[in-house]
Amino acid sequence: MLESLGLNREEQALYEELVSCPPVRATELAGSRALAKLVDLDLVTLVSTDPPRYVVLPPDTALDVLARRRERELADARRKMVELTVRFHGSTARREPADLVEVLHGDQEIAQTMSRLLLGARNEVCGWDAPPYRDDPNQVNQLEIDQLKRGVSFRVIYDRRGSVDRPGRLAALIQGIADGEQARVGDVPMKLIVTDAPMAFVPFDVHATRHETALLVHDPVMVEGLAALFELYWRKAVPLATYDPQPPATDRPTAAERDLLALLMSGFTDNEMAVHLGWSERTVRKHIDGMRHRLNADTRFEAGYQAVLRGWLGHRG
Repeated sequence: MLESLGLNREEQALYEELVSCPPVRATELAGSRALAKLVDLDLVTLVSTDPPRYVVLPPDTALDVLARRRERELADARRKMVELTVRFHGSTARREPADLVEVLHGDQEIAQTMSRLLLGARNEVCGWDAPPYRDDPNQVNQLEIDQLKRGVSFRVIYDRRGSVDRPGRLAALIQGIADGEQARVGDVPMKLIVTDAPMAFVPFDVHATRHETALLVHDPVMVEGLAALFELYWRKAVPLATYDPQPPATDRPTAAERDLLALLMSGFTDNEMAVHLGWSERTVRKHIDGMRHRLNADTRFEAGYQAVLRGWLGHRG
């Protein structure tokens, strides 16, 4: 609880003990490192009584002084951060062209750099999610979740054929949206990550079946260009339709209908939906026809419209 004020667990435990008891004889705490820290922080003082005793200063005053001291230190740190940021961007502008793009080699270096890239984002991360993948694309990105909780927004375009079109992928995407990610589906040419650091990650060979070399772009002009390119694709992409996990009890869609609607509203063809769901195209059409009948809709578009009205679907992203 008091770690932010500079106390470790041992020091906090001793402080809480001293707060709850009468002044303690100095001999009883001789050689205590935790006590020395409390004295140094002006939380405890030695009183020249007979015998000498350690007395706790009023916590509402002593801790408030300590908190204000920490606030001043944090403000100084922020000012230093701004100063260093200005110096960094100034030095970036004077770098040689070869220094503005960092070449990454091997899975480990690429993975570490991508983590550093996400952690360095201040407000937003934009990206294209496309093959090839270093790991299981169905896994949740814990680092993204942590950044979302810190207030960093994520906008991701998932490649319709390479990224989304695989069994089981939809559940992971829906979970990401539930965590706060803005997701759309489209046709993207490669993997891309752009942050407001500003930095960008792009593969070295967009046609490779495995990325063993990649580029980390530091040049603000190039990053701005990649960000503008992302925005063009974002405007053309289709928001990923997801279903409301708790629709009205009197009109609840089946699990098959929920998954099918999410794909249908995201612009998938019958063949793509069949591959994703592990069905035949005939089964897909059969389910769609049954859903149209249930929703009293003459067309697929009308079925989707009725599904939204009934709360079966929620558009996010």
